[in-house]
Amino acid sequence: MKFSIDGSDCMPAINGGYLIVRVNGKELCILSVPSLILSADRHRDSVTENSDCIEDEKGNIFNISVFSSNVGVDWDLMVETENNELQQLVDIEYQANEY
Repeated sequence: MKFSIDGSDCMPAINGGYLIVRVNGKELCILSVPSLILSADRHRDSVTENSDCIEDEKGNIFNISVFSSNVGVDWDLMVETENNELQQLVDIEYQANEY
């Protein structure tokens, strides 16, 4: 079974930040949110990306990508699992670095 969790925050990550992925309340990983490219003239030129792939001790595979731009932060988590209940146990929290 595969499922996806998408999210966004409308505030640009001027100083970057972090995405925290939790499974059943336990921290699985922390992914750095990159700062956008401030000198960009257009939206598409301001986009930066960070991604990671993690396999937990139960064999579940988590592919996460985060995009930062002048319109905010977007993330996408793709999970491959045999556990049909896992989707209800996964939570993602975004924390922006303060100015």
